[in-house]
Amino acid sequence: MNVLVINQCSTNKGDRAVLYFVLRRLKACGVKNITVSASHPEYWRDRPDFPDAEVKVIPWGWDVARRKNVSLPGKMYHLFCKVKLPRRIHFPLVRNAFIAGRYPRYLRFLVNKEFLKAVREADLVISTGGHHLTTIIAGSVKTPQIFDMAVALLCGKPLLLWSQSIGTFDFTSPANKKMIKKILSFAGQIFIRDEASEEQIRKLGVSLEHVSKTRESVFGLYDVVESRVKPSERQNLIGVSVWTGNKKAAAAWEHYVRTFAALIDHAIETGYEVRFFPMEMQGADRPCIEDIIERTGKKENCEIVEGFPGTVEHINAISKCKMFVGHKTHSQIFSLVAATPLLAIAYHSKSVDFMAQFGLEDNCIIDTQLDSEKLIEIFDNINKNLDAVGRKQQEKALEMYKQVEADFERMIEDYRR
Repeated sequence: MNVLVINQCSTNKGDRAVLYFVLRRLKACGVKNITVSASHPEYWRDRPDFPDAEVKVIPWGWDVARRKNVSLPGKMYHLFCKVKLPRRIHFPLVRNAFIAGRYPRYLRFLVNKEFLKAVREADLVISTGGHHLTTIIAGSVKTPQIFDMAVALLCGKPLLLWSQSIGTFDFTSPANKKMIKKILSFAGQIFIRDEASEEQIRKLGVSLEHVSKTRESVFGLYDVVESRVKPSERQNLIGVSVWTGNKKAAAAWEHYVRTFAALIDHAIETGYEVRFFPMEMQGADRPCIEDIIERTGKKENCEIVEGFPGTVEHINAISKCKMFVGHKTHSQIFSLVAATPLLAIAYHSKSVDFMAQFGLEDNCIIDTQLDSEKLIEIFDNINKNLDAVGRKQQEKALEMYKQVEADFERMIEDYRR
C-alpha cells in the first residue's frame, strides 16, 4: 500500500511530533511505502524526527515556486510564485473545479509536479493531525493544507482526516464555505480530537456518520519518555513556550510581554530557573522570548534552548522540568505527556478542551483574559500541588496513549477492509 501523508508543516515542532507519531504507527501497521508532503522538505534533510522508516519527502502541492539563490528581482518573483499566484489564481481554480466535481485538464499547471505524481500513485492519502480546517489561520481559508486536500479528492483518492481540530469558521466567501463542506463530506473518515469540532461539523450541515472521536496524536508518544521522576523531586526548573500569532499590534505585544515577565520574575523569586523552549524552527517566537527576558529582573536566571532537538529529545527535556507554562498547543501536549505540571494559556478552545479532559481546567487561562495576577495565582496553586497534578497528568496521558494508538490502527484496518 502506498500512503501519502499531507499537510505537514516542517518548521513547527508540534507538527514534527505529530508526524513522528503517524510514521511510527504506519510502520507498525505494516505500511512500507510512505511519502510525506511537507512545507519545507529541506528541513527534513537530516531527518532528526523520523523513526526507523523509509520515507520520501516532497513539497506541498501548493508550492509551485522554484527555489534559487538569486538577485532581489528573482526573490520577488519567487515570492509571487510562492504566495500571490497560488492565493489569487491557483486556489480559486482548484476550488471551483472541486465544487463542480470536474477534474480539470489544467490541474498539472496549478500543482507541484512531485505532489501530483505522489497523489496519483497513492492508494491512500492521510491529512496529518492538527488544525488545518479553520478560518483562524487565514480568514479566506486559502491555505496550502486545504488546497492539497481538494487536489487529493479531485484525483479520486480516499482522504482520511486524522486527529483534527475543525473550525472555527467565519467565511467571507460562499464558495469557500462550499469547498470546506465538500471536503468534510467526501473525506472517508474524520477523526476529531476535541469536543468543539463536532459542533463545527454539524453547523456546516455535514453528516457525523463518518466522524469519530480520538485523542491528539502526540499523546501517542507517551512511551518515549525515559524518566518519570515525581515533579517535586526534579530540579527547580520551569519550562516556557510562547505564541505570538495574534500579537501584531504594539499594545497587545507589550501587554503579553509584560504579563509573561511578571510571571517569570515571580517564578525566579520562588526559586526556579527558567528555560524557554522555542517551537518555531524559523525563529518566529524568538523575538518575543528575548523581549520577555529583557523585561525580567534577573536575566541570568533565564536561558533559551538553542538549536532544535528532535521530538524525543524535546519531550524528555520537558520531563526534567518541575513545571511548564505553555501557550503553543503542542508544547502543552508535550508537558501533559511528560507528566510535567502544566499551566496552559489557550488561544483556542482546543487547549481548554485538552485541559478539561485531564480534569485540570482550573490550570488553564484564555489568552484574551491574560493577567499577571491570575497567572501567578494559578502558578502558586500548581506549585503547592506538584505531585498530585503530575500524577493526574500521567494517569490520563497513559489512557490517551492507548486510545490514540488503537484508533489509528482501526482507521488503517477499516480502509483495508
